[in-house]
Amino acid sequence: MNYTIKDIHISQIRIGDTIISKDGYMRTICKSNLGGDNFIGKTINGDSYKMGKELVKKVIFNKNK
Repeated sequence: MNYTIKDIHISQIRIGDTIISKDGYMRTICKSNLGGDNFIGKTINGDSYKMGKELVKKVIFNKNK
C-alpha cells in the first residue's frame, strides 16, 4: 500500500487533499466540493460530517525514496 489513512477534523481539509468518501471511494477535493456557512460549518459535497463531530478519512500518499 502506497498510502496511509488518517482521521482528521473537516476543518483541516483543503483543496487538493484526497479523502475516502462515505461511499468508500477515494476522491480528490476541489473548490466546488467545499461549501458551508456559519451555522452548519464546512461541508464536503454537502455533507457536514455531523457538524464536525465525525472525522474525515484523509489519504496521505507515501513518497517513494
